[in-house]
Amino acid sequence: MRGTGGLWGPSPDTARKEAEEALGLLEESQCYLRSILLGIALQYRSLDIERQRILAGEQAGSLCGPGPVQVQGAASLITLWALLGFQQQAQHLACGAAQRGLQPDMMDVKLGAVSILVSLLRLFRLWQASQQTGPAEELAQLEALDQPPDL
Repeated sequence: MRGTGGLWGPSPDTARKEAEEALGLLEESQCYLRSILLGIALQYRSLDIERQRILAGEQAGSLCGPGPVQVQGAASLITLWALLGFQQQAQHLACGAAQRGLQPDMMDVKLGAVSILVSLLRLFRLWQASQQTGPAEELAQLEALDQPPDL
């Protein structure tokens, strides 16, 4: 009967394993949150780049480094990676709840899928904007990205 829990509750080995799994999940979540914060910092940097280009005026072509659309694309990819990680966690937790005979709350899984869809749409729109040439077209595309799409 040792290690099975039985009438006396979970064994110390089982409790330790559950604690380690919970700590691993929290650590993984912190990694995803740091990635999202990195994505936000890159979005913020893209605004600085755009500000520099506007202030430089005609000299905008002389600025070196990636443009704001490229930085926003990188930020979107990082955020998408984190969202996929959170989605995997939500699916894993729902599966674990179902295996224990509990009714899993699928709302987190569904909301995660919607978040991923929105992130993919944003990434696709950024990719379209990066296909434009010239700073004037890039600025117009950046402004268009801030507007809701016509459905």
